[in-house]
Amino acid sequence: MDIARAIDGTFQQGDAGRFTGEVWLRSTVGDGEGTTVGVVHFSPDARTRWHRHPTGQFLYAVSGRGRARTRGEAGHLLEPGDVIHVGPDEWHFHGGSRGAPMVHVAVTGGVPEWGEPVSDEEFDEGF
Repeated sequence: MDIARAIDGTFQQGDAGRFTGEVWLRSTVGDGEGTTVGVVHFSPDARTRWHRHPTGQFLYAVSGRGRARTRGEAGHLLEPGDVIHVGPDEWHFHGGSRGAPMVHVAVTGGVPEWGEPVSDEEFDEGF
């Protein structure tokens, strides 16, 4: 059994190659096969770049108010307790919302492919 205790965790600031705005990440445990669990703190308006995962991703909203959207579809507001499943190879983004931060737990399968930044227009589209 692997345990990642919160008191032992350290947060690292998200880099511009994957995020826009202030983002903090804490890695926890993985299964050795490519599935990982991470805790991500997004400041208001902060978000990921467009990206996709070969086997998909689950997002569990813990606090705040966030946004998630698949390219070409309407956006979804994330409230504490909400869970989203993003399908394999589905281009999407997620992050805080306008004026509100968000914390979520991400369960990710495989190494993501990172795309271009999400523009402010794309960030607001569909919400």
